[in-house]
Amino acid sequence: MFMNRCLFLPFVVLLLLSCSSPKKETQKQPSQEQPASVLNRPSFSSDSAFSFVKQQCEFGPRVPNTSAHDNCAEYLVEKLKSYGLIVTTQKYTATAYDQTVLNGTNIIGQLHHEMDKRIVLFSHWDSRHVCDNDNLENRNKPVMGANDGASGVAVLLEVARQLQIEKDSVGVDIVFLDLEDYGQPSFETDEKKDTWCLGAQYLARNPYYDKRPRKGILLDMVGASSPYFGFDQISLNYAESLLQEVWSAAHSLGYTTSFIPNVSGAVLDDHYYINTLAAIPTIDIIDYNQNRGFPSTWHTINDTPDNIDKKTLQMVGEVLLRVLREK
Repeated sequence: MFMNRCLFLPFVVLLLLSCSSPKKETQKQPSQEQPASVLNRPSFSSDSAFSFVKQQCEFGPRVPNTSAHDNCAEYLVEKLKSYGLIVTTQKYTATAYDQTVLNGTNIIGQLHHEMDKRIVLFSHWDSRHVCDNDNLENRNKPVMGANDGASGVAVLLEVARQLQIEKDSVGVDIVFLDLEDYGQPSFETDEKKDTWCLGAQYLARNPYYDKRPRKGILLDMVGASSPYFGFDQISLNYAESLLQEVWSAAHSLGYTTSFIPNVSGAVLDDHYYINTLAAIPTIDIIDYNQNRGFPSTWHTINDTPDNIDKKTLQMVGEVLLRVLREK
């Protein structure tokens, strides 16, 4: 994720100003329920989720047009199938900011395909080709992407496993988006538009579904210690009721210090294109605070499994399962 993806770009700022209401500065607080007891907590294994992070990273950086990328795609398809989801893929090419032709694969798993009422869960599965937030020595190395990519995918794989175990009667689509992180590096000065989230742009213009999801949740960078999950401005503009619902679920589980019901900034992520092009109201659960930015390992060689916190994976997984089971 590139800092210019934060929506301080002029065209997006205008969009946000036009979409925001005057009352956005004083947000309604999620209900302050008592933390759920151990017996009422959703079943989610952080050990299992962490193993999924490591398994993805064992392929190496999942940079498009590499064998690690191809091998990980096969792994993710087979994992979703093993949990009883109907799996399809979207294979496509996209031209990057530097005119490189990238081979992309969006991976879609559907649980209870027959159900009309559906929710879609997103995460990107590719990793970045440059460490442009690192020092000069490292900036042209690829990012392992344990947090920025693998953490969200890992949580969704464990959610899929738990949904299979519990035989939940809910229509869920799990979508692993590709080519999210091949955007223009920060060290290039001639800024180009729409170079990020290429897989989301493709999926939004080429719908995979015959039953349109009513809402969506995107996970991005959900594995660092002491996360700050605030109200992303795009999520607030397009899906405020879902944002409130998810943060209320988090507070009911006792996660009040990590899920903060304050505007944390505006991040141009996959959900921007899902909202604007596909018109599926979608929020982003992302570790970002406009005062401190993204986690310290972001776009560096240190984005590795040893910097993943199982407790963060646990809380995000429990929140998702709580939301899904209240449908």
